[in-house]
Amino acid sequence: MPFQEWDTAIFRAVNLGLERPWLDPIMKSFTDPGRLKAPLLIAAILLFTLRRARGLLALVVLVATLAVSDQLSAKVLKPIFKRARPSVVVADAHKLFGVRHSYAFPSVHAVNFTVPIPILATVFPAAAVPYAVIASLVCFSRIYVGDHWPSDVLGGIVLGLGLGLLGRRAFLRLEQNAKRWPWYRKLERWRRAEPGVEPTGEVRGEEEPSAVR
Repeated sequence: MPFQEWDTAIFRAVNLGLERPWLDPIMKSFTDPGRLKAPLLIAAILLFTLRRARGLLALVVLVATLAVSDQLSAKVLKPIFKRARPSVVVADAHKLFGVRHSYAFPSVHAVNFTVPIPILATVFPAAAVPYAVIASLVCFSRIYVGDHWPSDVLGGIVLGLGLGLLGRRAFLRLEQNAKRWPWYRKLERWRRAEPGVEPTGEVRGEEEPSAVR
């Protein structure tokens, strides 16, 4: 079976085979959270600040990496491949966002939601798996709503992981250099005053009794 036939068969299995009225608004919200965009963005920024200087540095690197991934996928790769979306090609597709005539490959959602995984796994290991689950649902929703072929999403995931790993490498190298910056060291050592805890994070203990002479 030719590649496009496989792609179409999987698309129809997801887009039409899994179609449920109660699932439509859920999948649409994963693709476009609407009014929740701003609160989610603020929450993500606050999450990174919990890691103080390291978190802020990771956030800067992540934003820069996302800027590259977004422009590369939307402005460079899409015009090169010029692939029509399934909402244009498949007449009976379940089109929750209507017919979109912009190019399909790669899925920018898949790229941009996959990019943070390697960086997040480095700074917030415990949050990496829950985020990866959310990113997977976003990627799946792009097929369900009729905007992308499965290969668009798969290609976006591969590209996103590749760029995310490059971003992680850049972060680790920059972090090594940043440790020499006075403001970085000061911010990294800072923590709220706690009983028995020094600003460096060391716990104060009782002084040892002087030796009996």
